Amino acid sequence: MPGTYTVKMTRGKETYTTQLVLELDPRAKFTLEDRKLEFDAAMRLHSLLGEMSFDVDRINGVHDALMERGAKSKGDAALSKHLQDLAGKVEAMRKKIVATTEGGAITGEERIREKTTQLYGYILNYEGRPTDYQTARIDSLKKELDDVAGEFDAFVTKELRAVNKSLSQKKMAPIQPIDRKAWDAANTDSGAVVPGAARFFNKHD
Repeated sequence: MPGTYTVKMTRGKETYTTQLVLELDPRAKFTLEDRKLEFDAAMRLHSLLGEMSFDVDRINGVHDALMERGAKSKGDAALSKHLQDLAGKVEAMRKKIVATTEGGAITGEERIREKTTQLYGYILNYEGRPTDYQTARIDSLKKELDDVAGEFDAFVTKELRAVNKSLSQKKMAPIQPIDRKAWDAANTDSGAVVPGAARFFNKHD
């Protein structure tokens, strides 16, 4: 956004600071309000990609833990199969978020991530006001992701809690999905506004 920014550069023990004034291009055909709406829309998508990254990581963590416990439960065929079945159920949730076919969007397989990154690119490439459709699309993509996150939360509350009791009886460690605080601490990138979001797109901010 237009405004006065502080630019700081550090070289060794020396730090250089200066002020940088950014203004709208006088040739631009859009207004400051248009630019503000574009910026807000881009940041909403940036935040959504961060949420997506967290959701995928916690789903992957539970999936891998289920598979690992299943491999260690070969002596109990029923438990081993149950763990593998649950891992398949969790994997199906992940497939609602990200394309899993090699080649991704090139193959025509588009999930929430691919649709979000495509919209993010469209909005970044034009500094004017987003269309009403684009703004509404952000809301719909957020709803889609929230639905998958809610499905996973329900799985953790009911099915994972039940399977953890079986694991405890087998003297095996329970499975706990990573929480947001721990994930943020593990993924914080000083160059990203939203930790982990940068893995889904090139940084433009």
